[in-house]
Amino acid sequence: MTPLQAGRETILVIDSEANVRWFVARLGRPRGYEVLTAAGGMEGLKILQEQGTKIAFVVLDLGMPDMGGLEVLKTLRKNYPDVPVIAVTEAKEKKDECFLLGVEAFIQKPYDLEEFCRALESTMDQQVLDRTQASLDSDTVPAARILIVDDEQQVCEVLSELLFEDAHGVDFKVQWATSGEDALKLSKEFEPDIAIVDIKMPGMWGDELIKRFKAGEGHCPRDFVIYTSITDPGQIERAKKLGHKLIAKPTDLDILLDVLIKMCVQHHLLKKVTA
Repeated sequence: MTPLQAGRETILVIDSEANVRWFVARLGRPRGYEVLTAAGGMEGLKILQEQGTKIAFVVLDLGMPDMGGLEVLKTLRKNYPDVPVIAVTEAKEKKDECFLLGVEAFIQKPYDLEEFCRALESTMDQQVLDRTQASLDSDTVPAARILIVDDEQQVCEVLSELLFEDAHGVDFKVQWATSGEDALKLSKEFEPDIAIVDIKMPGMWGDELIKRFKAGEGHCPRDFVIYTSITDPGQIERAKKLGHKLIAKPTDLDILLDVLIKMCVQHHLLKKVTA
């Protein structure tokens, strides 16, 4: 069979537990992934046979009743050696064998959701990075209209200057608003592709703004970056539930730029340039 090539956007979850299949789907779909699920090893291998060249990575339970997870992993490695795999199991003793078979991550049950989430996000980020490297030719640059929404005008001005004037190898057009209401109005004319949104703002919090965008108010960006200084665990959890990239203030421009470039590749926001 043909090995997986970078650029696929489908996750396959092979796990007998419905809550695991649901959790991966909930995390992956807001980031642009289609999620296919299988409750057993045989069903998972059938999906791989049918959809193998579309699969970005696999979340694999090693303790399924119908077929051993290691057998599934070995079959997957034989036919699709380049597909990343996150192995999930109660059997700690299988860790060394799994890594010898080249798994991306090994998560032991019962696991911490934060650990599981980090493994998924790390694998997703690497897939986007692979797509970035594969998609950007010497004459292609990321190109997007970026809307910054922050109640601190100085933050808006600094980010706007950095992204418009100091970022090289990109073609960004940037505008900003200091409130959610102004952002909704501005979006109708500017039609942003990506929005960088602060969460804790007076009047309208950032998560409410994003919900209103998605409900059809204004022009809804294709993706969002949550850029915030909040430290309260409850507020952080509230921000994470949005399912978008969360970056803490202040951050290095290179980190923000890397996130924006990945989003441009993911949403095909690219532009050919001439010498």
